[in-house]
Amino acid sequence: MRRLDATALLLPGRGDTTKYLEGLTQEREEFSAWSGRVALLPPDGDPLHRLLVIDRYGQVFETVEAAEADRLPSASALVEWFKFLATACPECGVLDDPRPRGYVP
Repeated sequence: MRRLDATALLLPGRGDTTKYLEGLTQEREEFSAWSGRVALLPPDGDPLHRLLVIDRYGQVFETVEAAEADRLPSASALVEWFKFLATACPECGVLDDPRPRGYVP
């Protein structure tokens, strides 16, 4: 059985993202608990960093741009996104019964 994950996709710009990525790496297990992961593309040299929150079917739910990496969504904000995406019905976007997963919005 193939597991599909929601993804926070980071496209770095010109600035340093090392500290930001370290913070996200520390939450890897929490992301995984909600079927989420972080993926990193190579820097594109643009002045802005971009972070996209993508569901398991490839639909983009949020795009954030920032000149400084610490202005991108925090690890805890991404956990909330992954909780939402893990419990949302794929047809209608309504939350499935979240009680079995231990998450009640």
